[in-house]
Amino acid sequence: MEILAELHPKRKIDKLKREISSLDSFDGFDIPDAPLGDPSVIPVAVGVLAREASEGKRIIINQRLADVNELFVRSLSITAKAFNFDIAFTRGDRPRFGREVDQVSTDRAIEISRSYGVKAGGMLSLRKTKEEIFSRLDLPADFFLGLYFGGISSLEGLPLERIIPYIIVRTEKNKEILKTLTQPTFDAEGVNVVIEELKGIGAKSVLLSSPGDPDFLQKITKKI
Repeated sequence: MEILAELHPKRKIDKLKREISSLDSFDGFDIPDAPLGDPSVIPVAVGVLAREASEGKRIIINQRLADVNELFVRSLSITAKAFNFDIAFTRGDRPRFGREVDQVSTDRAIEISRSYGVKAGGMLSLRKTKEEIFSRLDLPADFFLGLYFGGISSLEGLPLERIIPYIIVRTEKNKEILKTLTQPTFDAEGVNVVIEELKGIGAKSVLLSSPGDPDFLQKITKKI
């Protein structure tokens, strides 16, 4: 099973390079785009650094659609093709600065990127009804990041080959931060059990995130 690490953009390049190096045992990275609508280093720049350090790994760059037009989606797709990135599209939270553009829908963005030969996907809320989930899965996406993953029961009856469960890890360092989230979280001590359960049901990929505690991902690589 492919195990990916969430790689948060950092403003200090040296620190970012060290983090990429420390997560080398993962199969790849997912890079978020301006979380909560706050400005940050753009994912494609972080992706280039990760690609330079890890030629064969899977790199998924996230792209907020609230902020961009179709020309940007096309340019991003050309860039992703050049650097062998996948793209995960999301509408995104309201931007902290400026106005929303909202010109391109998720299904249209996926269609555009795939026309350039790029693997493209979107977000899938696993707390929706099965009917809503299967309606979402009708999109011609290569993959979906499975948000609100609460355990393997969340995936019952779903096509595991297209869903990447998003596991948020709760540690002593980040537990206060995570109280503000609405998504399920998992104790650090139990993450390996969840990973083994996902392997057991035939999941193809999983994404690990520990917001506010990047050191946890460096520690867990020794156990995976």
